[in-house]
Amino acid sequence: MSQDEQQPGWGQHTLQQPGRDQRQVVALLALMVIVVILIGALYLIQTTTTTTTVRQLQQMGDRRARLERENERLRAEIAEFESLPRLMTRAAELGFHAAGDDDIDYVVVEGYRYDRPQSTPAPAPPPAAPTQVYDETLSGWFQKQWDGLRQQFDEWQNE
Repeated sequence: MSQDEQQPGWGQHTLQQPGRDQRQVVALLALMVIVVILIGALYLIQTTTTTTTVRQLQQMGDRRARLERENERLRAEIAEFESLPRLMTRAAELGFHAAGDDDIDYVVVEGYRYDRPQSTPAPAPPPAAPTQVYDETLSGWFQKQWDGLRQQFDEWQNE
């Protein structure tokens, strides 16, 4: 046996399996159809979500406008109830009437002056000058630390 008979070459191998190209083309087309369907489904989902969100925003805007109109109507109704003629009519229905000179009683409080001047608070004293002025330098601080360390060391040695 020669080498060509034992191991078929690339060209011989493809020739032995007829229809392999057709299966690859069909598989590729099926894959493309699946990808197109997936892209279409994603687009449809996104469009549906966007449309739903826009509709909800429109409904909320309509509800907001309706509530604002209702608030304005209620404000107008409150203003009508608080109008002076209506309050005067309601007071008369409850038995109230305008006070005359005979209806007013004055209470005299001894020692009370109604025309006294407004009291003004006494001005606050100016802040006192600081008693200690910070004038330490870095070298002075290092010197204090070094002296404190030496003192501790001396005390430790003397014990």
